[in-house]
Amino acid sequence: MPNCLKGISRLKLYVAIGIGGVIGSSLRFLLSFLFGTNNFSAFPWATLTVNVSGAFLLTFVLFTPFIKDKISPTIFTAITTGVIGSYTTFSTITVEVILVGKENVFYAFLYLFLTICGGLLCSFIGYKVAKSLKKEAIVP
Repeated sequence: MPNCLKGISRLKLYVAIGIGGVIGSSLRFLLSFLFGTNNFSAFPWATLTVNVSGAFLLTFVLFTPFIKDKISPTIFTAITTGVIGSYTTFSTITVEVILVGKENVFYAFLYLFLTICGGLLCSFIGYKVAKSLKKEAIVP
């Protein structure tokens, strides 16, 4: 547990993150209906909007000093890990690229490349495995 969260009840923290998670995932679900893309459409506008806005929100919250100074560590974690974390995981990747890039630009681009390519590769593998299981389930 990070130092800023020492002394906070784990249960209180988990409940706060859980409540934040409900809010973030509900916002994501709501956006899919507002964009009319609650199924797989030609272009995933809702997902793109969520990922890009989530990247902005997480970076803004993490790097705006008065936000950290004005709210409790529990609420801060509920917002960052709970709300934004369930709203989008892409925002975490973008912040990590910035943090790594502050130390080593090459590693930042390597991390980004591996994340995107690794994610695509794993999605492809998952798709193939799912398709193969479906075929096996049909064949007696």
